[in-house]
Amino acid sequence: MTHRPGRTERMLRSGFRLLVSLPRNDPEMAQRALEAGADGLKVHMGLSHFASGLDTGSLDEEAEAIGAICGLGAPVGIVPGAGENLADRDEMQRLAELGIDFFDLYAQDMPAWMLAMADCPLSVMVAFSSTHRPWALVERVGGSSRPDLIEASIMPHELYGEPLTAADLSEYAEIAHRAPQPVIVPTQKAIQPDEVGVLVDAGVAGILIGAIVTGTETDTIAEATERFRRAIDERT
Repeated sequence: MTHRPGRTERMLRSGFRLLVSLPRNDPEMAQRALEAGADGLKVHMGLSHFASGLDTGSLDEEAEAIGAICGLGAPVGIVPGAGENLADRDEMQRLAELGIDFFDLYAQDMPAWMLAMADCPLSVMVAFSSTHRPWALVERVGGSSRPDLIEASIMPHELYGEPLTAADLSEYAEIAHRAPQPVIVPTQKAIQPDEVGVLVDAGVAGILIGAIVTGTETDTIAEATERFRRAIDERT
């Protein structure tokens, strides 16, 4: 099967990008983030989010809001649930129909069938964790079951909110160097806007800012997005 890059992959291959992870599926919050300079968004369903401490409902409960967020025009990805609330095949198709561009899960949480959904146009973002880094999967040559994108979500929970270190940068740089896919770095660490330059130098394709640096309110998310947008534009 010929690989056809999705919107997010094409965007991440065209320069360093700013994505915003929304703590709630709130179209107004999404609009404010985009107005403040976000290039893309990530939403959630069917899980409790560790960093924000907030819960999101089932697809049936969230579909209207997710559709409205996708309707704003920017690329949107989703974490499609967790555990017994993980989306099934029909729900993955529904997400594509709502306008979702990619889905994002840790490798150890992603069912194998999600890597080979020939009838579903969603791009696959596999997240590296502090314990699982599926190199054999991401480095394999060709094949329809190779992920399209990587999230370097490698920090253990006890390090959330800590300052970014040189050791962290080394790990991000290694992943970006070895992986043929675009790599994004989430703000598990308390990354500051003036540290964008070192991420660019590490070779990653973008930053995904979330609750650790944005907070969970619309105003704080917009303010943080604006600060990171300004720092990216000044650096790139």
